Amino acid sequence: MNIYIDESGSINNHAPNNKYFVIALIHPTNKDALKRAYKRFVSSNHDDLLALDQDKLHPETGQIVKKGGKMFQNGDFHELKGSQFDREMKQKFVDFFCRKPSFELYYIKISNQLLTDQFCENTARVFNYTLKLAIEYFIRKTLLPNENCSLQLDERNERTETKYFLENYLNTELFMNGTISGKFDVTYFDSSNNSLIQMADVFANLLYSHLQTGGYDDELKKLRDVGILKFTFEFPK
Repeated sequence: MNIYIDESGSINNHAPNNKYFVIALIHPTNKDALKRAYKRFVSSNHDDLLALDQDKLHPETGQIVKKGGKMFQNGDFHELKGSQFDREMKQKFVDFFCRKPSFELYYIKISNQLLTDQFCENTARVFNYTLKLAIEYFIRKTLLPNENCSLQLDERNERTETKYFLENYLNTELFMNGTISGKFDVTYFDSSNNSLIQMADVFANLLYSHLQTGGYDDELKKLRDVGILKFTFEFPK
């Protein structure tokens, strides 16, 4: 089993405009088909994606209010970034991948304002602990199979000293309590070299945007109706 993971927002219980931190997990049911679909989405929306990736200027001052250059480098496509999508592109993204579902989507929604100061002292600990709880829940409820699991994450969101902790942590905690019979393998990638981590980034941003401003009820319902969105794990309960 392969799971691709990315996140949106930040873990901070003292930021009033940052109420949630979202983690998206993609579990392909047909990895080759999903990768082909990713390529078709990029090629069929190339020009629109390029336009979205330009610097956004304030209409009166001319100052940059949103920096571009995250999806393209020197005019060449680099990677998908959900933060660069506008509402129309997010809607188009959902519609495109709902046509022939070849993956399952799971969310972890962390309510920042319910976290304690002590817990937030180490954001990697918050991430690892909630990811462990969610995966344990998904396996115990048979949403995910109990088998060897490869987790693939964006390396830019992980501090160097914690890169090797998550694998040992998951194997120790979930094997010792009898949740799993297989083992976990954790690998970190530059997301520009991993198309399915990029997809997790876009889906994480979709839910994060919905929690911040609303407006994506139809898209989330569609993901549920076609069987892609399986569960949203909330922490703390």
